[in-house]
Amino acid sequence: MPEEQKEQIFISNMFGSVSDKRVVYFRKKGWFSGGSREDVPLKHVTSVRIEKARSIIGGIIFILIGFATIYFVVGIIPLAIGILLLWGSPMVVVNTAGGDLSAAKGWPWQKEAAEEFVEALRKQLFKE
Repeated sequence: MPEEQKEQIFISNMFGSVSDKRVVYFRKKGWFSGGSREDVPLKHVTSVRIEKARSIIGGIIFILIGFATIYFVVGIIPLAIGILLLWGSPMVVVNTAGGDLSAAKGWPWQKEAAEEFVEALRKQLFKE
């Protein structure tokens, strides 16, 4: 009886994991939400990309509110939120054969992890 090959995991981080058989990622993941886990065979993934989600207007509004209320301790909170919105967040978008676009959004300092996840998935999608 032939033995099944063991699955080899290439990367596993906060955006998901990539193996030689499947990709596991978190659909609709945001800053404060964990999203739902998607487990998709590698052959059903058609593309993957990384985007930067940035809110210029929202960031400016929060920064102005923060500066207006900086004399109170509470002014630091909108100022920090405004800076995060202007900094931008990495967003990993996975497209499957069914046409589903699933995005996972991370914190601004998780850009390197997002790039590693996308690169590992691309290597598996386009290996020869």
